[in-house]
Order: sequence, then structure tokens, then C-alpha cells
Amino acid sequence: MELQDHFLIAMPNLDDSYFQRSIIYICEHNEQGSMGLMLNQPTDLSITELAAKLNFMMSDGRTYPEGYVLAGGPVNTERGFILHTATAQPFQNSYKVTDNLNLTTSADVIETFGTPDSPQKYLVALGCASWKPDQLEEEIADNAWLVVPASERILFDVPCEQRWLEAQQLLGFQYHNLADKAGYC
Repeated sequence: MELQDHFLIAMPNLDDSYFQRSIIYICEHNEQGSMGLMLNQPTDLSITELAAKLNFMMSDGRTYPEGYVLAGGPVNTERGFILHTATAQPFQNSYKVTDNLNLTTSADVIETFGTPDSPQKYLVALGCASWKPDQLEEEIADNAWLVVPASERILFDVPCEQRWLEAQQLLGFQYHNLADKAGYC
């Protein structure tokens, strides 16, 4: 099963306090394992404050979106991950997730925020979620996650506190209709 460019939706019975009621966008899935960003856990750090801390705020009239940096997961929490729409300009450490989405880990993308060279849409996360080879498939088989193709609308346009419920609607039901046991034939 190819999971890249899919959402993982935490089942209501997922008892891991960090991932409970979470939605994760899978950026990479291959024989080395999987990596994704949690999309619905904002930190108290705004994107504007992050840019200021990195000294990218110039007195040139840049404006930054109202929004917060996300807690992307419990791995590499000191590292920034920027998921963004494709741009004409390449960035130093950028990985193509889809034809229209890139994951960049270098600060040069943040330098473009508030300028015409900025990605049209983006989200910023500190940390990521990762799985060893076959670990994520085992968790899915154990009924911890539902999988649905990703939606750029949910990634970039839906407020983060509504993303978990919105992603479930892609499957056509609400979380209170989910059973905490899986049946196998």
C-alpha cells in the first residue's frame, strides 16, 4: 500500500496520548520507513515570531500569515519542516512529495515568506512523526489509523482544530460512528 500523500486519521481508540485525535500527512513512505507531519496540534509560536527569531523580518513591509507553527511529531522536535506548494525557485533541502507539494527543511524557504517568491500555501511544523519499515502498516492493521487520500484544502485551508473531523468526512462518516474493534474474514 502506497501511503505517501495520504492522511492518517487516528481512530478514537488510539490510546497514545500524543497521537490521540490526530491527523497526520504522510510525506514519505518507502522501504526505509515512513515520515509525516501531525496537522492539528499548534504550538504557541506564531509564524511571525518564528521568522523574527530567525532574523528574516526586515523593515520592508513583509506580512506573514496569521497562524501558528505546528507540533509535527515527537521526532526531531528542534527541526523545522515546511510543507508547501511548489514554487519556481528551488530550495536547498527540499523533497518533492507530489507534483504540487514539497517538503523543505532549510531556512531559505522561510526567507521568502511575505515576498512574491513565497510558496502560495504552506504550513510550518517543528518535529515529525516517523515509523520503521512495516511499523506503520502494522499500526494500520491493528486498527490505530484510518487512511484516506490527502486533500490540499484540509492541509492549508481548514483550521487545524477542525482537520481531524474534516478528514473523516472524506470517508463519509463521523468519528462517533466508528467501532473500536476491527473485523477480519
